[in-house]
Amino acid sequence: MIMGSKNKYKNEGLPKRRLGETIFLAVFFVVFIVQSLTLLYPIFWTLQNSLKTPFEYWNSTFKMPEAFLISNYGKAFTEVVVRGATFPTLAFNTVWMAVLNTFVSIGCSAIAAYPMAKYKFPGKPVIYSIAILIQVLPVIGTGPAAFQFMYRSGIANNPGLIWLAWASGFDFSFIVLYGYFKSISWSYAEAAIIDGASNFKVMYKIMFPQAVPAIASLMILNFIGAWNNYATPMFYMKGYPNLALAIFLFDKESQFAATGTPVFLSSIIISMLPILLIFVFFQRMIMTNVTAGGLKG
Repeated sequence: MIMGSKNKYKNEGLPKRRLGETIFLAVFFVVFIVQSLTLLYPIFWTLQNSLKTPFEYWNSTFKMPEAFLISNYGKAFTEVVVRGATFPTLAFNTVWMAVLNTFVSIGCSAIAAYPMAKYKFPGKPVIYSIAILIQVLPVIGTGPAAFQFMYRSGIANNPGLIWLAWASGFDFSFIVLYGYFKSISWSYAEAAIIDGASNFKVMYKIMFPQAVPAIASLMILNFIGAWNNYATPMFYMKGYPNLALAIFLFDKESQFAATGTPVFLSSIIISMLPILLIFVFFQRMIMTNVTAGGLKG
């Protein structure tokens, strides 16, 4: 009897969904399933066509391959040439530019966001307003000025100076880190200052370690964006083509046409695989930590 009473109260405490809510959730679920399929299908289509012969590909792009030619992936490494660079060179350029871009960009954003979030100084509201304004300005509108600056200053096509183009500090990462630093208690810094720590020591020994989750998540997102960036090697690093540029230049300046479309699709799968694995393994960390930041004035 007592047990029955407990179950009765327990069931009464559960919120009951109305019919409208159930229908809405069902429709919402179906829409997300359809959207997921539209995102997964291009990957599946690319994968299956990368395993075909050129004749099979041109005969039908929707049928499954007959022979499953894994050799197309080997050809991608040996036969793909873009602007005189082979696939290993394209991959090397992709890696070093993505890594350099990530460390410089996120490092500058963290260094800019921390004092903006934790210190008061003259002109702070103006600087913060400029940082927000930069986010809403269309990038394409600043293209001609940036192009002229890059070539006249000698940064373009110079691996030793190209990092200056990524050292802005006022980007999406700045906004997220500003909100993250804003939420960290200043009590830790006060305790360190009492013990004689300088402002710089407080920054890199107290504050930055607490922001590691957000910084790591932003580095992953930035790395993905830099990996897929074809604009920089196309306009400013013409002597250092990467995988994204090679895919963009398909049937234009590359040798993909000579090797066949299936080999081209194989190269897409190879270039996409590292980024796909990074996102699969770190998606929860990215969603959890990046959403912790925000616009906090």
